[in-house]
Amino acid sequence: MITGVTDPDILTGMILGAEGIPDIMVILNSPTGCKFYHGHIAHLKRNESDISDPYLRPEPWFFGQSRIPCTYLDDRDYIFGTHDKLEKILTYIKTRWSGLIVLINAPGASLIGDDLKKVIAIMELEERCIPVEIPGYSLSAPTGVDRMLVRILEHLRPSGKPDNKVNLIGLSILQRYCEGTKKEISYLLEKSGIFVLSTPGAGSDTENLIASSGASLNAIVFPEYAIETANFYANSYKIPFILPKDGAPVGFDATKSWITDICRAFGTDPIFVNKEIHSAKKTAASNIARVNAVSGIPRGSGFAIRAESSLALPLVKWLYTYLGMIPVGIELTDGSCQVYSDELRIFLQENHLIQFLGIFPGKDPDIVFTDGATGNMMKNQGICRGYIDISHPPSGKIEIIPKTIFGISGSLMLIEEILNILR
Repeated sequence: MITGVTDPDILTGMILGAEGIPDIMVILNSPTGCKFYHGHIAHLKRNESDISDPYLRPEPWFFGQSRIPCTYLDDRDYIFGTHDKLEKILTYIKTRWSGLIVLINAPGASLIGDDLKKVIAIMELEERCIPVEIPGYSLSAPTGVDRMLVRILEHLRPSGKPDNKVNLIGLSILQRYCEGTKKEISYLLEKSGIFVLSTPGAGSDTENLIASSGASLNAIVFPEYAIETANFYANSYKIPFILPKDGAPVGFDATKSWITDICRAFGTDPIFVNKEIHSAKKTAASNIARVNAVSGIPRGSGFAIRAESSLALPLVKWLYTYLGMIPVGIELTDGSCQVYSDELRIFLQENHLIQFLGIFPGKDPDIVFTDGATGNMMKNQGICRGYIDISHPPSGKIEIIPKTIFGISGSLMLIEEILNILR
């Protein structure tokens, strides 16, 4: 059993859920200890070109970083309150930032009891500033992303004109390869005659979010990040949503299922995607056969996975049925959707693999599918031959070309990574 694996929590999810909207600025009411990690991650995830340098970025509240200014609470503030610092930081930011502001209490600050709404009202910022007084405790990052998007949508009160397009929901800059995933999914939909209106939390600005209420359908890509958002659109704007029946579109089968269901809702034919999947399978088969003829891999190789259930389900099924790999350890992260957890359990029981659910990494995995930081640690310790990082936090490897593990190109990328690790 690996110890020390730390998943992002609801605070991280809320911060990056808001930071995934380009014209929103997040302010943390917190000590600096809560700020630096999130400021660094937000800077990287937003692909900002400027380099954070404490000597080049001397502005107050930012502490040398380009994102997530904070009130730098100290022991005095926990006794006498944070009202003065909140007024000062809001005065500074409102004259330098023209977009929306999200003011979030860190968990410790929420215990002080200061009224964020009152401070915002005094500053006459009710239209521009969204308060989050109690972000939640011990909940998952996907839950944080989901709830934050709902808070922002409630504030914006979208009023888009009806448009026969789709919103992609359940995408977030917190996820691994978010930009590449958005491009891949949008491409497959467009080739099927379906066009994307917005991607809340993954690059759409507030104007685009206001227009999002005109969509004909919400297509959920990553369910753990989208259930509350989907229900908000359904209840407020009567926009139906499609929950992927086979999990997130990872692997050929789940991708085909995901696209087919959306095409059916729009009355279009997924013939292009079916042809692309057929072509990709031929490409994969020739490369797999070439390696298999020499070494027998990847058939029989062991793998371990640690992920949300909507990602683990299609990935485990695809690796086992398509590549002949054997799961030796499967752990579902906090916030996993129960419906996919149950389906995964049924699949493992039917294939006499249920004993591997709930352990990670299991015994002698060849490949581990997990976050990059954990995977890198396990490889360095000789626990596995290699890893494929499928979630946050990444390993720190420099990546220039957008990638994804979703869709058709994501399936081929996974096969390529697997063959290179095993050979």
